[in-house]
Amino acid sequence: MFHRKLNRWRPAAHPGSRLAALLGTLALAGCASFGGTAALERITPPQQYDPGNDIRAATASGDIAKEWWKAFGDPSLDRLMQDALSDAPTLKAAQARVSEALAQADVRAADTLPQLDGAISAAPTRFPASYTVPPPAAGHWQIDAQALLNASFDLDLAGRLRALTRSATLRAGQQQALAQATTIALQSAIVTTYLQLDLACRLLGIAQDTLAQHNYLLRLTNQRVTAGLDMRLASLRASEPIPLAESEVAKRTADVALLRHRLAALAGRGPGYADTLVPAPSMLDARPTLPATLPAGLVGRRPDILAARYRVEAESAGIDAARAAFYPDINLLAFAGVQSLGFHALFNGNSGSFGAGPAISLPIFEGGRLRAGLRAQTAAYNAAVADYDDTVVNALAQVSDALVQIKALGQQQALTQEALARAQQAYDLETRRYRQGMSGYLDVLLAQGRLYEDEAAHAQAGTALLIEHVQLIAALGGAPTDGASP
Repeated sequence: MFHRKLNRWRPAAHPGSRLAALLGTLALAGCASFGGTAALERITPPQQYDPGNDIRAATASGDIAKEWWKAFGDPSLDRLMQDALSDAPTLKAAQARVSEALAQADVRAADTLPQLDGAISAAPTRFPASYTVPPPAAGHWQIDAQALLNASFDLDLAGRLRALTRSATLRAGQQQALAQATTIALQSAIVTTYLQLDLACRLLGIAQDTLAQHNYLLRLTNQRVTAGLDMRLASLRASEPIPLAESEVAKRTADVALLRHRLAALAGRGPGYADTLVPAPSMLDARPTLPATLPAGLVGRRPDILAARYRVEAESAGIDAARAAFYPDINLLAFAGVQSLGFHALFNGNSGSFGAGPAISLPIFEGGRLRAGLRAQTAAYNAAVADYDDTVVNALAQVSDALVQIKALGQQQALTQEALARAQQAYDLETRRYRQGMSGYLDVLLAQGRLYEDEAAHAQAGTALLIEHVQLIAALGGAPTDGASP
């Protein structure tokens, strides 16, 4: 019996074994419960979405060029875009956010590496007479001098620091994708506004021609009234449209000025930058083609979708970090240097000091803080998943909307082109009839008025069609980039 008792209690004779058992017990106690967290949502695979007949039926040719706006053949637009991409405050702010996110990722990465720092201090201290410091320092003022090197290395047993580093790196990727999205949004805004300026200039020219026509008709009518060929009422009727025509000229002039100011702001310049900007007459002659990325490359190309995916992955890494916080961690610590009371003995052979050992953290009783943090991180992840799905759905809707509009506006442009051609024929016919003395000049002016109206309708339809092509390019994510998915 006695021998059995010795065998039974022999481990108790080793303090190291007791310490190991104690640490094991504390480690088990330190693993707090994960209970009370919500289930994790899953992103919807893009192939599960029905792209719709409009996307499936789209006939694409070629890919989006890196400088796709050069297809409009306008040097002023090219210069404007170059200035905007260099100086626009929105792009500079986006790039600054990228730099900040990359720096934060580097900060997190540094936490996973061994740390070494030095500390030098010299603090005048009065030591009490009855304390750990013996005479002669006890009860007197002394200089507590230290020069130490401190080293530490977090073993990161549960991977919390690595998860935080991965999360920060993914958020940097998210910011890079958002910066690309900002660039695409700026490009499309500049081209759209430039097309609107081109239309405004065309409508201004038509309004000025219409006003000149009304003034000429009034002069012609006044001459007929003076010659007794017409009544005074005819002169009043001829002058009636002039105030409205002048009002239209003023409105169109203001539209041109406002669009120029907007372009200057988009380029990051003052209002005067675009005061003399006039689009090339050939803008409406551009014939954009549908990009060859319908619909397979949509999800992998749109930077806002890529940014949403980066966010989902970053929140997932945040969950890993929140779970790792439930487990114990060990931090290896060491220091070496010199310490003394007073400078005179700081660097002699007896002032050396060093030590090393582990620091163990055990989350035993934390009042539910870790579970609350995990719940919050899980909710953030689920919100990111929902936002990702919403971004994909809206992207598909934007592409479909642009394709529907392109088809409808293409038909509208063809019809307005036909109407314009007929109005031109009618005007040419009335002009010949007038020269031959077969009709009055009033008929010529009326035909010319209808021609101006059809010119305006055709310009509006053509501009709307080009703008929809720009919107489609933006909806598809612009030109292909080398950015990798998370």
